[in-house]
Amino acid sequence: MPEFESVRTTAEAIGRISCIKTGEEIGLLYRWDNGETQAALYEDAVLTTLDCSAHSGEPDVGAKRG
Repeated sequence: MPEFESVRTTAEAIGRISCIKTGEEIGLLYRWDNGETQAALYEDAVLTTLDCSAHSGEPDVGAKRG
């Protein structure tokens, strides 16, 4: 039987995501029990998730800001 190392079973909220312009909370950041992180953004009272497991934990300081 194959083993799945990246199987997610539980997640813990580890941070709040805030709009840099208004300071309003727009989502939550979760860490899964396998170490992956995932952002969950609010959109008209519906939670939208973004899988961040393929992204580095380091910010892109050269990114253009709007």
